[in-house]
Amino acid sequence: MIAETNLEAQPTLTLEAVVAHGSVRWALAGAEAVVQVPALAATYVLDPTAAMLWQCLDGVSPLGALFADIAHAFGVPAQQVAADCLPVMGSWLHAHIAVLAGAAAAGGDTFPLDPDSSGRTWRRLVDPPNT
Repeated sequence: MIAETNLEAQPTLTLEAVVAHGSVRWALAGAEAVVQVPALAATYVLDPTAAMLWQCLDGVSPLGALFADIAHAFGVPAQQVAADCLPVMGSWLHAHIAVLAGAAAAGGDTFPLDPDSSGRTWRRLVDPPNT
């Protein structure tokens, strides 16, 4: 059984537009995306579904609209897309590989001190150096 997510439970996140952090580099590798964070010496691989979501981060479209578009394209309920994507989006925001578009415009997109505290749902391709 798939848990339902109430979009009203996270109104700020679903009404905000999200964009990749300004200093993050990324590229497609087949159906996956490789995201590099030079400031943290970290590289991540996003699975095909997460890579598709990553490419939709335009900094203009609110997440609620983005989830509705994805739901329409795949013929599934928007609530299901939100339930699947909000935890991933939250982990990206927490790890600062993505930021709320308003924060990016205001220059508030800084890196966390502890990148491993994010509870992320993606995996590392290369571990950062042990310093």
